[in-house]
Amino acid sequence: MDDFCECADWQELKNNNSNIFQQDLTYGWVLHWIELSEEHGYTQVHRYGIQITFCPMCGKALKNP
Repeated sequence: MDDFCECADWQELKNNNSNIFQQDLTYGWVLHWIELSEEHGYTQVHRYGIQITFCPMCGKALKNP
C-alpha cells in the first residue's frame, strides 16, 4: 500500500491495520470495512467505504497518484 501521509500516526496504523484504507481509481483514498449479517439463514456480506481527502490522524491533505 502506498503512503498517503507522512505523519507518525499513519505509519503506526499502516503497520498494524494495513487493509482499512484502500486506494480506488475512481474515488482516491477510501476508508473501507466489511460487515457480516445473518438474513434468512444466510450470511450476507455488506461492503462499505467512505471517500477521504484529508488524513484522519493529522488533517493534512492526502497524496493522490
